[in-house]
Amino acid sequence: MTSIRKVAVCGAGGTMGAGIAIVAARAGFQTICFDQSAEGLARARKSTEGFVAKTVEKGRMGAEDGAALLARLTDSTDLADLADCDLVIEAIFENLAAKQDLFGRLNAICKPETIFASNTSTLSITQIAGGCGREDRVVGMHFCLPAQLMKLIEMSRGLNTSDTVFAAAWAFTQAAGQLPVETQDKPGFILNALLVPFNNDVLRAIEAGLATPEDIDTAIKVGLGYKMGPCTLLDLIGLDTQERLGEAFHPITLDPRAAVPPILRRMVAAGRLGNKSGRGLLAGPAREKATAAPDFALAGAGGRSFAPDDAFRARASASGPVTLCLGGHFAADPAKLAVLVELDTECLGVHTGEDLGREGCNTVGFARYRNGDDPPSNLIEIVSQPATDPAAIAAARAVFEVAGFDTVVCADRPGRIVDRLVRPKYNDALRFLDEGLASAADMDKTCRLGLGYPDGPLERVARGGLARHHAVTSAIHAMTGLPSYAPARAAVVAARRAGSRP
Repeated sequence: MTSIRKVAVCGAGGTMGAGIAIVAARAGFQTICFDQSAEGLARARKSTEGFVAKTVEKGRMGAEDGAALLARLTDSTDLADLADCDLVIEAIFENLAAKQDLFGRLNAICKPETIFASNTSTLSITQIAGGCGREDRVVGMHFCLPAQLMKLIEMSRGLNTSDTVFAAAWAFTQAAGQLPVETQDKPGFILNALLVPFNNDVLRAIEAGLATPEDIDTAIKVGLGYKMGPCTLLDLIGLDTQERLGEAFHPITLDPRAAVPPILRRMVAAGRLGNKSGRGLLAGPAREKATAAPDFALAGAGGRSFAPDDAFRARASASGPVTLCLGGHFAADPAKLAVLVELDTECLGVHTGEDLGREGCNTVGFARYRNGDDPPSNLIEIVSQPATDPAAIAAARAVFEVAGFDTVVCADRPGRIVDRLVRPKYNDALRFLDEGLASAADMDKTCRLGLGYPDGPLERVARGGLARHHAVTSAIHAMTGLPSYAPARAAVVAARRAGSRP
């Protein structure tokens, strides 16, 4: 039950604010959509009407319910119309001074009982509430985009938020049909504390020439089971939005991974913002898989990619123009079309040698991605050097794709694509758990519900084995020196325990 009856959403002319207004009105609350821009409100109203019409058309809402939802929404450009609201949710742009100014003006207008909630994704609730005149009645209420479809809300208290107010806000989210999780008032809360640096890592990987945006998306979707690749997500939310998130997040955290990558600034300056501008990270149709492949022979044994009874091994011939070297075995053979060497945590150059960026031959690295001792995924990461023979790369893709695998090609860099991108996120989650940001269950729930992940980072890294996480991150850290790969405490403990056993 909730005592809240009338709600206002400030910034309702924007995508997020309009979605929050739908959530409130759909749940039966009288809802004022406030924005300084009448044009923005008109666009939002048209979009809301379209959403309701589609929902009714799909049979997810009755026509009468849809009409009632729209009738509960009132547009306003006059802040005075919010005077008798029980709850005001601000969803304006991420600027501390602007949010503080809004709450200060609302304090002079609204009744003393009104609760103020901020949809901020990066800023401190305590700071936003500072000086507004009712610091005890301000809460964090971070919805996920698109709010009308995503159920998760990150709830946080400022230092001065009263327990009674927080409980009332929590009850409202439940009455609205949402799923709240509690997080501390720390930068980025859970979702953006994990997502903003991860997305920046993706952008830096593209800038460094690790792989194409298309192959990065394939690797993350197939290897990790994400519904959407990070480049697709960045194009969807807008590269300008990611830039603003970094600009808000980095000064607070001083985390180098949160700093805006140069490639992001260039793309925003060029107007390549993603879907909203028609040009972003992804370009062109998906690559078609190979339909024919050369014969291949196996050399060596063991390895992490294929179990002894794996059907792929049965496809091997006694000889052929391609040789697959398993379990760390490698023997150069210039007469072959391609020599494919299975990799674990090492780089391909460990086997072939390196020549200051001029290296290349018919040898190609490969690894079937797997999370620790989980069953291997369907993803094959193919590793090339600067001058690797393109025919050898094509042969490698064909051998695996004809066998039913999904392949991506990446440069010979530590961690390849998936581990390079996901291991810092696992480290962050483990450290956040140590710091008490939220419970393990709530962190994992946030990622499943807020980002559509099949499993949360903590359950995934635990299932894959903390000792294995230690081995992978230690290898990448040794080769890069980047602090984000330094194994988190729990992984160090797990590795030491594993090493101490007889």
